[in-house]
This record gives sequence, C-alpha cells and structure tokens, in this order.
Amino acid sequence: MKRIRHLLVLLAAAACTHAGAQTTGAASRSAVAESNAAVFKACAEAAASNAACPLDATFGLVRLAPNNEVLDFRVSNTVPLAVGQGYGWALKLNRKNGKVRVLERMTLPEAPKTWGTGGQAHGMSADRKTLSLDATLTVYDGTISKAWDVVKGDPPGRYLISVYVEGSAPVQFEFDLVAPR
Repeated sequence: MKRIRHLLVLLAAAACTHAGAQTTGAASRSAVAESNAAVFKACAEAAASNAACPLDATFGLVRLAPNNEVLDFRVSNTVPLAVGQGYGWALKLNRKNGKVRVLERMTLPEAPKTWGTGGQAHGMSADRKTLSLDATLTVYDGTISKAWDVVKGDPPGRYLISVYVEGSAPVQFEFDLVAPR
C-alpha cells in the first residue's frame, strides 16, 4: 500500500500546532483533540523526566525531493487520493536531539491491496486494516517526523495514525483520503 518516507529535513517551516492534530468529523475531532491535549499537558508537566514525550503535533500534505528534503508542507486533514501524494506528521518533543523509539500504528477504513513498509519490521492485524511499525527516529532540533505516499490501491475514507513515543500515551492523527476535485 504505502511507501514510507523518513524526512531528512524536517517540517521546520510548519510550526507544530494543535490544529494539525485535529480531525475532520466533529465528534471525533473533539475526542482526538482532547486526548492529544492531555498527552501534551502530561509531557509538559513531566519535564523533569528523562523520557522523551510529545509536546505538540502537526499533520498535513508534504512534497519531498528525492533526497527527502521537504519542498512544501501544508497543514491539512484531507489527503487527495492521488498516487504519489505525500502526507505526514511531525511531533515536537521535550528533548532537542538524540534518538527515540516510536511505535506508529496506522488503521485504514478497509484492507489495502498492498502494504509497503520500506523493509521495516512490522506487525499487521488479522483483518489487514492496521499496520504497526516500531522504529528508532532521530530527533532534529526537538522534532521527529514521518511521511507516507499514496499508492495505487489505497482505499478512500477515514484513516487513523497513532504515534507512541517511548511508551507515552498516543498522539493521534485522523484524516480523510478523498478523490481529488
């Protein structure tokens, strides 16, 4: 299904904002926003802890150069169902550098024709709708990020990405993959 893109140059132009972590449906928008706000608050209050945790988040459309340099980023909760369209998330952390372990779980509205994991070890639900990736990401200037590409066979509908940073509660990104206008 998807091809993973690790960002070498982060979404620095896009400051992390809570709006980027919101959802498109009113009820779920509120629930995800409240959950994310609680995660960010808990991290801010536990600043003395050595554990990495998220302070803020953003999600949107991304255009990358072949070397993964970010050419353009736009906050959005709607991703056009167009082959090659990039989308991704960025988390502002309570640490400026180093490496962090991240569990990323993506749930689709239905099983895709294929899943592309870029050779990363992964787990998959029995219904093939949820993929889990365990990765170590490098922190650049307090930020980690991940991007994906839309590929042929991706199903339209509501997607959910849950990101767990070193065992923290998840930061969630809910978005809709829709036919372009």
